[in-house]
Amino acid sequence: MEWLKDLSDKLVIWLLYKTSGFGKELTAQGRREQSLWREQRRRNLDGLKLRSKERFSEKKGDSGL
Repeated sequence: MEWLKDLSDKLVIWLLYKTSGFGKELTAQGRREQSLWREQRRRNLDGLKLRSKERFSEKKGDSGL
């Protein structure tokens, strides 16, 4: 049942994004800046994901002591 909720959430978000015209008002410079910010956020999230995995593996290793 959770997968159905997840799917419906994604469909609603996609529909809102496609019908909102988001980003169409940006200039070429604004689109470049938006792209740079998006890339920075992605790298930050990747770093957080890596640190989380490292912490989880450390905790898993410590539990055997």
